[in-house]
Amino acid sequence: MALLEVQDLSKRFGGLVANDRIDLKVNEGEIVGLIGPNGAGKTTLFNCIAGFYPPSEGNVWFQGKDITGLPANEVCLLGIARTFQLVRIFKDMTVLDNVMVGAFNRTNLAAKAKTKALEVLDFCGLSPKKSILAGGLTIADKKRLEFAKALATEPSLLMLDEAMAGLNPAETVEAIALVKKVRESGITVLLVEHVMEVVMPISNRVVVLDYGKKIAEDVPEKVINNEEVIKAYLGDKYHASRRAH
Repeated sequence: MALLEVQDLSKRFGGLVANDRIDLKVNEGEIVGLIGPNGAGKTTLFNCIAGFYPPSEGNVWFQGKDITGLPANEVCLLGIARTFQLVRIFKDMTVLDNVMVGAFNRTNLAAKAKTKALEVLDFCGLSPKKSILAGGLTIADKKRLEFAKALATEPSLLMLDEAMAGLNPAETVEAIALVKKVRESGITVLLVEHVMEVVMPISNRVVVLDYGKKIAEDVPEKVINNEEVIKAYLGDKYHASRRAH
């Protein structure tokens, strides 16, 4: 049984079809990459899975339970956490307090939430900055804080929406290492990413959306040679550079 299964999911906004009958499975322990051009429907699909939007049609199953249309707080309690393309942190609160907000998903006790938050900050390499106001962090650390907030909810599935966007090469390497560390800790990862040099090496499978439809799904090596994917998204330039290497 898949950890996450999306069946025949569609999402419409008036006359706009953002997701068109998408099927998707994520198995426990995988890193699955979700790629496609801007406007392909990737974030909309994330929002339907995570409970921010109800699907217009179709179903979302998680750990064998139909979670279609459940609100985001209930989905999070069941074990799905997500980050956002544009970081959503509490700028006027400390780094520690930000992560405690996530930890309160599992406890009402401040002492327990603090203990959990400190564990997660250590895991994410943010312990030295726990007392800093979150608004004063660099972009890379704000993204790391998004990771930490999500991890503090104790998810089984972590969904990352462009977690590498805006990072320099050194920061990207660190972020990739953190994603791998998350998976090694037993958490399954579904990630939306535009940086192909990131998504291809770390993904077990890659799913490609275009105009709201799923146009490909396979191991990275096959996806990058798929003519429809090259035409819709990767382009001949990326494909030629891959062959050159």
